This record gives sequence, C-alpha cells and structure tokens, in this order.
Amino acid sequence: MKRIAGIILTGLSLAVGTPALAGDAELASILFGKVYNDGVTAVQVGAGYRWRNGDVPLFVRHPSAALMRAAQAEAASDPILGEALSRRGIALHNVIWVQTAMNGGRIIYHY
Repeated sequence: MKRIAGIILTGLSLAVGTPALAGDAELASILFGKVYNDGVTAVQVGAGYRWRNGDVPLFVRHPSAALMRAAQAEAASDPILGEALSRRGIALHNVIWVQTAMNGGRIIYHY
C-alpha cells in the first residue's frame, strides 16, 4: 500500500511540474523553432543544404550577380523585409532572392 501511495505521489509531483516546462520559451524555441508571425519565411540555401527535386529553383542555387542585387535592393527598400531580416539575424548581403507567395507572404532565400 505504501508503494502504491509513493508511486501516485511521485506521478502527481511530476504532473505538477510539466505545465511549467511547457511555457518555458527557451525550451519551446529549441523544440519547435521560433514563431515570428510576420508573413515572411526565410529559406537558407548553401553548402549544407540538401537539394530535393523542385525544392529550390535552379537560378537560386546558382544566382547571378544581377539577381542578387535586385533581391537585396528589394529587401532594403521594404521595411517589413528589413525588419524580418534583422530579427532573424540575416545580413542583407546574404539575400539571394525574394519571392511573393500566393497568400501574399514573402519568401527570402539566403546564404
């Protein structure tokens, strides 16, 4: 009987501490990533990126200088994109291409 009471007491004490962990922002950001809710999606492409069929356009994988200059100018002139880049820690010179999605959101491809 004492053993069953001990198991129940241990289970209850663990259950009480669980909601505190669920609200921990650091743990949640580690497990699920950061949620920005700004309508901008950042896709990092580069040496460590695994290419899948149709995942990223060919001209993003091998961008021209003109494409990158145009994308960087667009990102610099749009305050929403500039804020999204700074919040994510992406330097403007690493922007490859900016795409507008069908839902009106923006997709930034960067190194």
